[in-house]
Amino acid sequence: MPGPDAYVLPQSVRPTKYTLKIQPDLEQFTFKGEESVSIEVVEGASEIVLNAIELKVQSAALIMDGVTSNATNINYDSAKETVTLDFGIAVNPGQGTLTLGFTGVLNDKLRGFYRSHYTGEDGKERTLATTQFEATDARRAFPCWDEPSHKASFDLTLVIPSDLVAVSNNPVVEESAAGAGLKSLRFAETPIMSTYLLAFMVGDFTSIESKYTGDGGSTQIAVWTTRGKEEQGRFALETSVRMLGFFNDYFGIPYPLEKLDHIAIPDFAAGAMENWGAITYRETALLVDPDNSSAGTRQRVAEVVAHEMAHMWFGDLVTMEWWDDLWLNESFASWMGNKAVDWAFPEWEMWTQFVNMDTNRALSLDGLKNSHPIEQEVNDPAEIGQLFDAISYSKGASVIRMLEQFLGPATFQRGLQVYISKNQYSNAKTEDLWAALETSSGQPVTSIMNSWTKQMGYPVLQVDTVGTADQPELELSQQRFVYDALLGEDTPLSPALATGDTGGLWRVPIRISRSGSEEGTSLLMDERSVRTPLAPRSGQAQDWFKVNPDQAGFFRVNYQAADWQRLVPAVESLELPASDRLGIQNDAYSLSRAGLLPVTQFLSLAKAYGNETDASVWGDLSSNMRDIEVMLAGEPSHARFQAFARGIFQPAVQRAGWDAKPGEGHLDALLRSTVLSQAGSYEDAGVLNEAKARFGKYLKDPSEIHPDLRGLVFGLAGQSGDRATYDQLWKLEEQTTLQEEKIRLLMSLTRFSDLELLRETLERSLSAEVRSQDTIFVVSGVGSNLKGQELAWDFIKSNWPEFDRRYGSGGFGLMRLVSVCGNFRTQEKLADVESFFKENPAPAAERTIRQALERIRLNIHWLERNREEVAGWLA
Repeated sequence: MPGPDAYVLPQSVRPTKYTLKIQPDLEQFTFKGEESVSIEVVEGASEIVLNAIELKVQSAALIMDGVTSNATNINYDSAKETVTLDFGIAVNPGQGTLTLGFTGVLNDKLRGFYRSHYTGEDGKERTLATTQFEATDARRAFPCWDEPSHKASFDLTLVIPSDLVAVSNNPVVEESAAGAGLKSLRFAETPIMSTYLLAFMVGDFTSIESKYTGDGGSTQIAVWTTRGKEEQGRFALETSVRMLGFFNDYFGIPYPLEKLDHIAIPDFAAGAMENWGAITYRETALLVDPDNSSAGTRQRVAEVVAHEMAHMWFGDLVTMEWWDDLWLNESFASWMGNKAVDWAFPEWEMWTQFVNMDTNRALSLDGLKNSHPIEQEVNDPAEIGQLFDAISYSKGASVIRMLEQFLGPATFQRGLQVYISKNQYSNAKTEDLWAALETSSGQPVTSIMNSWTKQMGYPVLQVDTVGTADQPELELSQQRFVYDALLGEDTPLSPALATGDTGGLWRVPIRISRSGSEEGTSLLMDERSVRTPLAPRSGQAQDWFKVNPDQAGFFRVNYQAADWQRLVPAVESLELPASDRLGIQNDAYSLSRAGLLPVTQFLSLAKAYGNETDASVWGDLSSNMRDIEVMLAGEPSHARFQAFARGIFQPAVQRAGWDAKPGEGHLDALLRSTVLSQAGSYEDAGVLNEAKARFGKYLKDPSEIHPDLRGLVFGLAGQSGDRATYDQLWKLEEQTTLQEEKIRLLMSLTRFSDLELLRETLERSLSAEVRSQDTIFVVSGVGSNLKGQELAWDFIKSNWPEFDRRYGSGGFGLMRLVSVCGNFRTQEKLADVESFFKENPAPAAERTIRQALERIRLNIHWLERNREEVAGWLA
C-alpha cells in the first residue's frame, strides 16, 4: 500500500463508472473529450481532487441529489499531476455524478494518448492515435482517479473519421453518423478495472480473426495491424488461440471478456501492454513474416503474447493495490508466460532459456548494492517507473519458480486458483497471495517468502565437504552476495527485514544432486549455516555433487577448489543437464567478478565447454566472455584474449556451420547464430570473410540469406565494412517495410570501426530516419561497440535536452539510455558521469544512474586487481 510520503488522491471520493466521449483530431494532433463519472462520496469534502496532467479542463459540474453545481475554481498541481475542483459548496456523502469537458494534445512521447506516423501500403504517410496508460498516464488522456485501487467500469464512445477504424477493450455495440466525414462508435461497457488498463486506438487498421471454443465458452480473438500487414499476425493469432485454453484450464477461471485483440502499433515505447481485451505491441513483438522472420523473432512473439495473456488474470482480473506490489503483475506474467510457451513449444526448452534470460539477468542486477527489494515502496510517478526492471520481472519470476518447486506444482496451482478466485475484479497485496498458498500447502509460505521479497539481494552459499568417505556431509553457510566484495571489505549481510525477525537471513529451499544417485537431497535452510548428508551414489568413475540442480533456486554457490574441479568432467561430457552446465559457469564468473574466485579459474572452466551443444549455455557463456573483453579493451592483453575466445568458439562454429542441416530445429538455429556472431566479434577471419561474401549475395538476391542468418551477416559486414558497406546498409534499411529487418540493419550500423561512420549513425538516430522507439537501441548499440563507447556517451551529453524531452518521464528507454555509461573503467570517466548527472538530474532513472556509477567503480577495481593476473595467464 502507499507509504506516508506517496502522492495519492484523497479517499473521500471514489469513482464507480466513467462514461467517456473522446474525439481525436489527426491533423492538428489534438483531442477533445467529455466525461460523466458516477462517484461515491465516502466522507464530506470541500473539493474534489483527481489526476490530470497536460489537459485543460474546460468545464466541471457536480450533480448531487438532483442539484447541479458548477465548479467555481479549477486549480492544477503539475508536481502532483492533479486538478482540484472547488464547487463553492460542501460535498456531502452520497452518490453523485461529476461531468467534465476537457482538451489535450496527441503527443509524440509514446505515452498517454499519442500519435504514431507510418508509411501506408500505398506509399503515403499516415497517422494513427493510440494509448499507453501504464503506469500513470491515463491522466494525460482524461481526468481520472489514476491509481490502481480506484477500479471502475468504462463506457467509451469515440468520434473518428468515417474511413478509419477504432479498437478498444470491448467490442463496438453502436455506430452512428456524427457529422460530415465523422462517425461515432460506442463500445460495450467494461468490467470494473484500473484506469491504466483502458485502451483505445484510431487508425487505418485491419484484422485477421479466429475463435477459441472450449470448456470456458468461446472467445473471439483477432490480430490488428496497419493495412497490408495483417497476414504477418497469423503466427501470433494461432499461438493465442492455443494458449487461451491452457490459461483457462490452469487458472480455473475462464477468460472473462467477449473478445481478445492483439494490436500492432508502429511506434511503441515498451514491448507490449496488457490492456484488458486490447493488448498493444510494438510490431517486432507481434508480427512474423513467414519468409523473412527469424527463429528468434518467432520465439519472442510467442513469449510476449504469452506474457501479456497471463496478465489478463494477473494484473487485469486481479490487480495490485499499489505499485509497491507491481511484481504481482510482472513477475507472475513472466513466469506464467514461460510456462505457457514451454507447454506450446516443448522442443524450445524454455526453462533452460529462462535461467539465461531471467534468473541470471536478475542475479546480475541484484548483486549490486543499488538494487531494490521486490516489494519496493514508491511515492510518485518517477519512482513508480523505475520499478519496471529485472527485479520486478525476472527476480520475482525466479523466486516464484523456486517456490513452485518447493511446494510442488499441483499444490502451487491450487493456491493460485484460490488467490485469483478470492480477489477477482478487485485488488490484492503480496500477503494475500502468501495466505492462499499457505492454505493450499500447509507450509509457512509467508515467513519463507518475506526473506525474498522484502529485502534486496540474495545469498551465496559456501559449500564445504566434511564428514568421512563412507558418510560424506556438506556444510553450507550463507551470506549476502554483492559484487563490491571485490573491494576487499567484509561482505555485508543483507539488512534485516522491517519486522526484524530474520536477522538478514534467507530461508533457502535447497536441493543437491549427486553423480550416480537418483534421490538427491532436499532441505530448507533457515540458519546461517547447516550440515546435511550427501545422498549415496553408485560406484561410477566420476564423483561430483551439485547444489541447486536445474538452477531453480535464486542464489549462487561457491565450492571448495577440489569440488569445482570434480564438476569439470561432467561439463565436458555433457553428463550434467544443460541448465546446470549454464549455471556452473555463470556462478564461477560472477564469483570472480566479486573477488570470491580467481578470474583465471573461470577462464580455465570456459575451456571445458568445447563440446557444448546447447544454445542457452552458449548464450550465457558468450555474455560472460564479452564482459571480460569489455574490461580488457585497450589493454595490452586484449588481442590475446580475443585469440583465446576464438579458440573457445571455434569447435562450435565448425560443428554448426553456416547452413541448416536436415532434421535441425529451432534451437539449432539459435545456436548457430550465437556462435557465429561471437566468433566474428572476436575477429575470426574465416567467419568475417564468409559473412562479407554472404552479404554480397544478399545484395544481389535477399532470398539467398536465410532470415536466421541475416542479423549476424549484416552485423559482421558492418564490423569489417567501409563507407560503401555503410551506405548499402542504410539503403536497405530505407527500402524494407518489415520492422524486424529495419532493426537488424540499424543494429548493424552500430558495429562499424570507423568513428566518423559511428558518429553519423548517432546523428541520424535522432532524425526522422529512425523511429523514436528505436533511437535508444541505436545509441546503446554504438555504446556497446568497444570503439564507440566514448562517442555514444558524448552524444548523449550533447543532446541531453532532446533525450530528456522524449524519454525523461521514465520507462525502459530512459533506463537503457543512462546505462550506456556503465561500461567505463577509469576514474576520469567516473568523475565525468557523476558530474554530468549532478548537473542534469534524471529523477525517473535515479536508481539506474546509481547502478551505472556502481558498475564503473567495480570495473575500475576489477581491472586493478586482475590486469596482471589475466595478462600472465593469457601469455
